Amino acid sequence: MSYCTPCPPCDTNFPLLCEPLETTANGKRLVVEDSAACQKTIQSPVAQQVLKTDGAGNLTWTNGASGTVLRKDSTGLLEFATLNSVLQSGPVDLGSQPLTTTGALTVGSLSPTLAITASSLTVSGATSTGSLSVSGATSTAAITSSSTILANGNASKIGYNTGAGGTITQGAGAKTNSVTLNRPTGIIVTDNAALAAATAVTFNLSNSVIEATDIVVISHISGGTLGSYNFAVAPAAGNANIVIRNITAASLSEALTLRFIVIKSVNA
Repeated sequence: MSYCTPCPPCDTNFPLLCEPLETTANGKRLVVEDSAACQKTIQSPVAQQVLKTDGAGNLTWTNGASGTVLRKDSTGLLEFATLNSVLQSGPVDLGSQPLTTTGALTVGSLSPTLAITASSLTVSGATSTGSLSVSGATSTAAITSSSTILANGNASKIGYNTGAGGTITQGAGAKTNSVTLNRPTGIIVTDNAALAAATAVTFNLSNSVIEATDIVVISHISGGTLGSYNFAVAPAAGNANIVIRNITAASLSEALTLRFIVIKSVNA
């Protein structure tokens, strides 16, 4: 061991700066160098405290309340914060770990949009003031609920968003010509071929979205004489037969604009 002179103005009873300090795996206090260049020990912490630095580079003990976690604030300083404030401050990367909650999941305060890229999201008591977008690894990704899904509010809707629909025009010459549109909703414009009084015709809509147990709803929205026709639909796997009946006493030669939607249904 070399002989060293303590750093003034420290007392000579303090450990010499050049002497190696012993190490321990179960320490109680830390030896630090204060602003006067003297070695001192930081006071022993109480239970569950951690060291943090302030803006001046000082070390202090601190502890958070129950339910808090460590984070960096906007200036880069370490602080305790509630888990809710951490989640709201920016995106949280959970890696491959699942997100499970038994309480309410409030989406609107996190972001205008909550995007789920896994195959499913299970939440008990979810409340969303924004939009929930699900883009699964496969086309079978779905949002399921064991409770009732309701649209709350006088402007709320349940239906299809922009991009889900499409438009197809029936081939010229007959209202019996088949059409293909692989969308859950859309527009079908029929041919203007004559349809005799009290007569029905059938055409096929090829649509990969439709399953045999689904319900397909047809609405006559424009073109032709509204109220002059009845419509019936018989869904099957990948298609549906659509029946148009002229219920008037005269022949009608009109191109009808029909809107359809596919509603998921099951037998059991």
